[in-house]
Amino acid sequence: MKIQPRKNQWFSAVTIVALSLVAILVFQLTIDNSPEGIIYAEDWAQQYPLQYETYLKNAEMEKTTFGGSEPYDYLEKYPNLLVLYDGVGFSKEYLRARGHVYALEDVIHTARPKPGASCLSCKTPDYVAMINELGSEVHAMNFDEVAAQAISPISCYDCHQNAPGEPVITRNHLKVALEKVDMDFKQGDLACAQCHVEYYLHPESKEVILPWENGITVAGIEKTFDDMGYSDWIHPTTGTPLLKVQHPEFETYQGSLHSNIGLSCIDCHMPNMSTDNGDLFSSHHWTSPLKTIEASCMGCHSETPDALIARVETIQAEIESTTNEVSDLIVELIDELTKAVEAGEHTEEFLDLARDYHRKAQWRWDFVFVENATGFHNPQLARDTLTEARMYAEKGLELFRQEL
Repeated sequence: MKIQPRKNQWFSAVTIVALSLVAILVFQLTIDNSPEGIIYAEDWAQQYPLQYETYLKNAEMEKTTFGGSEPYDYLEKYPNLLVLYDGVGFSKEYLRARGHVYALEDVIHTARPKPGASCLSCKTPDYVAMINELGSEVHAMNFDEVAAQAISPISCYDCHQNAPGEPVITRNHLKVALEKVDMDFKQGDLACAQCHVEYYLHPESKEVILPWENGITVAGIEKTFDDMGYSDWIHPTTGTPLLKVQHPEFETYQGSLHSNIGLSCIDCHMPNMSTDNGDLFSSHHWTSPLKTIEASCMGCHSETPDALIARVETIQAEIESTTNEVSDLIVELIDELTKAVEAGEHTEEFLDLARDYHRKAQWRWDFVFVENATGFHNPQLARDTLTEARMYAEKGLELFRQEL
């Protein structure tokens, strides 16, 4: 990262030295007075003005055709969710996420229940500092009490601690998970994998855990949950023990075309930008590459920006259409299973088989639906996963059709 030179050169040497000493003193006092010596984004503004300027752009609320950071109500846009997520907090409130700088504010004000302070794990660097200072007992502490001590949303410390340069892993849950898998990952992916992953909260300790005992694939993570006998909730009308997928961008991206040619998350989402005088710096505006397409994409792609955007959106439109079709099938299965439970005319063995199909179908559908790229991070994986979701939903429906 390049430090911008002073523009005013008329100060005397003595004045410059004096001002520098004052700046160092103020900077040190800022560090000393922050929790665990955290240096917040605004504290880096003078030293890294271009990075800070782009970081502030995360407050913008814009949209792309199939994403962006403009908030809207998922429950209104996708009414099937009221059936699919019945019995879990996402059926009460599910708003599209705004930019990273709203992370702390939005988790505090969500209407969804917070089982512990660990809901702050990826929302503020202050939580990381609390864990480092007080240990793992913080996870199960009262959410509101811990949130009241947090100052900053996602910031420099989350990826760099207090040492700008290459990103580092600050979340222990990722360090622990990486010991479970015999794979090498790009550092530019791991910076994002601290939060953009599938996870669950330990039932007692409330600690964030990444379920990677059997790998990071859709089937591997499912097997981990199945081996544990784990479910996030029981669907109230079908009795199915269901899994709620979070946001598995990291797992989805691995094995994709872009990943296989050596690109990491930050290559596309934090591209090198050029100043008017030709200096390069890494953008800290974490947004869709379609918003920075010249810097993010055109170094590799030969078509025009408009043509490339159209190609991306065509893929996303296909994935969204298939995702909606599969959700219709799963809702149909839920309706049939609900009626069967209410009728009380089937054996538990029959109902459990139908519930198993429901669980498998919804897990795969949700893995694609909640992943924040509408399939584009790995289009073929999205297609394959939805094909499996459709298959399991149809197998479940076939059980009831055979009785007619």
